[in-house]
Amino acid sequence: MPPAGTVISTNSSTNGGIPKFQKDFIEIYKYGVVGDFHSGKNNFHANKNNINRQVTIVSNEILKLINETIGEKLFPGSLGENILVEGLGYLEDIENGTKIKFGNNVILEITDQNQPCSTLNSIDKRILKLIIGKRGLLAKVINTGTVSYTQLTQTTRDLV
Repeated sequence: MPPAGTVISTNSSTNGGIPKFQKDFIEIYKYGVVGDFHSGKNNFHANKNNINRQVTIVSNEILKLINETIGEKLFPGSLGENILVEGLGYLEDIENGTKIKFGNNVILEITDQNQPCSTLNSIDKRILKLIIGKRGLLAKVINTGTVSYTQLTQTTRDLV
């Protein structure tokens, strides 16, 4: 049975930077999250067409670990993630090409580990050291739809 988890939070922001803000749901379209600064045919983060960085996924387990070390400074969206999940571990073992299904429709394909950004230093200087290798995942959209909190997730290399 493939690993399964739960969506804890869905987040987006029309501005760049951190945090992203919690939403009841996010709509995934072929270029990422509708209305999010980092989505669109041209990804503003990279200032180019970058289909491999359409959606970001972070582990709630890593959020908890960091908060245990630095105090309760992080909340859903603090790390700039679109989707916060629980039950899949720190996500560092999820390989490129793995597909994650959210609810009945949305399928995202993992393209890479997300590298820590120096912007996180604005929260606490210890975060970068704590998050190396556990910053979360970058994904491209395979199948569109809506992602909402409490949805179940499923990971596999063979969804589509």
